[in-house]
Order: sequence, then structure tokens, then C-alpha cells
Amino acid sequence: MQTKLGKGTYGYIKRNKIYAWKKAALLLVVPVFIFLAAWAVHKTRENVMTVVAIVGCLPGCNQVVRAIMASRYHSIDQGLYEEVEAARGERVALYENVFTSYEKTYYVDAIVLSGREIVGYSSVPETDTQKAAEHIRELLKQNAYKQNVKIFPAGEKRAYLERVKHLAKTEPEEVPFQGDDRYPGFTREEIVVHLLQAIAL
Repeated sequence: MQTKLGKGTYGYIKRNKIYAWKKAALLLVVPVFIFLAAWAVHKTRENVMTVVAIVGCLPGCNQVVRAIMASRYHSIDQGLYEEVEAARGERVALYENVFTSYEKTYYVDAIVLSGREIVGYSSVPETDTQKAAEHIRELLKQNAYKQNVKIFPAGEKRAYLERVKHLAKTEPEEVPFQGDDRYPGFTREEIVVHLLQAIAL
């Protein structure tokens, strides 16, 4: 039996797409079955169960929209994933991140955290990496966590991997942390990871 993949893990988007389409199909099959069964029993479509079936289609239609949105993105290339895994050492990595803002959506293949540093890479040429970094930085700042955020654009994979290797070899900056009542028992890094996952699709 396959286990559910959480946000930030390799293969999450692929699994999420499959799950979204399966859920959409299930949510649409039930009202269609109700409609057909009522039609067979009453010999007419003009019965109360037709209304129930139509209203019952709304969650399925909503799920179809979600499935279409999920299908716009792809899982990280396996080769890139393996390169980041080899480069990051003991540093925390998050994969297949889809960050949303009011204006745009930003796809970031991989993010590595080290102390106050967050470095990411987007293989999508259309991604405005400066705005993506600013968006992440601002959302973390709103939650009282100041981070240096750098997202490398498509075509700068080598530079990104070199930066990750550098972070893996050097001790992360000591950041004063007294704990956060909103996240009892969490370390600062765990909270930053949680916040990044919370703002991603």
C-alpha cells in the first residue's frame, strides 16, 4: 500500500494530481448514479432526485477545477532531485513547491534551508524568481521570521547546486530563538518549514 506523500516531498505533485482526478471522478459518479437510478425507477427525469443529483454535482465540479489546477504543475525532474539530495548534506530540503499570491503562482522545484538562509531553484522559465523570493520573504516576515531568500532562475542550476553545497559545508548562522507559543515544541527551522508548507498548494 502506498503511503500519502506530504507537501515538500519528491513525487508529491504527481501523486496529488492522480488523487485529485480520482476524487473528482468519485464525486461526479455518485450524483450521476442517483440521477440514472431515479430515472429508471420513476420513468421520468422530472422528479426530486434530479434536483438532488444536480446539486450533488457541485462538489464534483469544484474538485474538477482543483484537479485542473493541480495538473498545471509537474513533479521535479528525478535527476535534479538526486543532485540536490547529494548536495544538501544535513540541510533540510523541500521539493515541488507551488507558492500562490494574489497576482501570480510561483513554482519552485527545490528549496534548501540553513539557518537564516533559504535558497531555491525554479526550472520554469516563466517564473519571476525575484518576486517569488520577495513573496516568500514577506510572508515569513509577517509571521515574525526574517529570512534571506534567494530563488535561482531556470538556467542557473549549477549556481544553485554550488550554493547548496556551500551551505551544506558551513555551519548555519545561529539565530536567536526563544520558542513560539503558536508552535509549542517546534524548533525555529521546523516552524519555517511549516510556514513554507502552509503557503504552498
